[in-house]
Amino acid sequence: MSKKLLLIGPRFTIKDPTITGGTMILFEQLLKDLSTLKIPVVIVDTNSYNYKNFVHAWFSVMFQFFKNVFSVDHVSIHGTINHYILVAPFVIFFSKIFKKSVSLRKFAGNFDKVYEKGNFIIKKDIEYILKNSDINFFETKYLVDYFSQFNKNTFWFPNVRERLIEPKLDREFKKRFVFMGQIRKEKGMDELLDASNMLGDDYTLDVYGYFFEKEYDEEYFKNYKANYKGALASEDVLSVLQNYDVLILPSYREGYPGIILEAYSLGIPVIATNLPSLKEIVEDKKTGLLVDVKNSKELYEAVLYFNKDNYSRFIEGAYKAFEPFDSIRQTKKFLELIDGH
Repeated sequence: MSKKLLLIGPRFTIKDPTITGGTMILFEQLLKDLSTLKIPVVIVDTNSYNYKNFVHAWFSVMFQFFKNVFSVDHVSIHGTINHYILVAPFVIFFSKIFKKSVSLRKFAGNFDKVYEKGNFIIKKDIEYILKNSDINFFETKYLVDYFSQFNKNTFWFPNVRERLIEPKLDREFKKRFVFMGQIRKEKGMDELLDASNMLGDDYTLDVYGYFFEKEYDEEYFKNYKANYKGALASEDVLSVLQNYDVLILPSYREGYPGIILEAYSLGIPVIATNLPSLKEIVEDKKTGLLVDVKNSKELYEAVLYFNKDNYSRFIEGAYKAFEPFDSIRQTKKFLELIDGH
């Protein structure tokens, strides 16, 4: 890699590390990989929690961009829809004026629906940034196929993780299930809690995460068998996750959730919803089970499907499924591609 990079993306929340999400974890993982590979970078943080407010964040990001763009060779924007619509058009426009190459990396998996349902201005904004970026990266293969219509230099950069703990692949099934993520409706929290009340007392279902919506709090959980265990700092996720048998993620929309990849790194199978993105990474009855969105009964039946006889097969499938999502492998591919543009 011969280029010096200006990376624009969301860093961890300074005041409260439990306020996190997949975008922050992925961006921090990339920074870690680039440090390991000794790639020179300048970093611009877009996490609005680390600024006074959203307006302050936007102006600070743009100021840092203008301050540093002349000292780098390539500008790379990493983020969600808000970063694309509000930051990317300005960054791309001025990067081109200053003769800097640009790449975009879109996190999460519903960008096609955002584009299709957007008004005229939103659609033109998205088309402008995709067409004028030198190279685009998407988290899911179906988004790569969809958005290649605007730029042939469109590639797959999946969610990634490191295998930091070598798991015990001969462990016993003990009916221990877990959810880890934001406590919010679109994560399937209502269906998860309903399913928990159908389970027998010999099952454990624990929930970790911070309350993203006011509807949910510790008092709310007292009506259900699921146990709320608090929020986790990102560095504690693996050590806690390894104590469970199966991860449950009944979301209404997702890209490639990092928590699924972390589960795979430990050989832990998953129960997830039958979304286009999740079908790319969860092989039904091999690495986990797929259920319909907003279906508590199917969720309950999926929990019961796991037993002592089939669990070792799921462990093996989950463990092998991690290989394409190894962080350093994908970061090297990312560098090779942007170095060629």
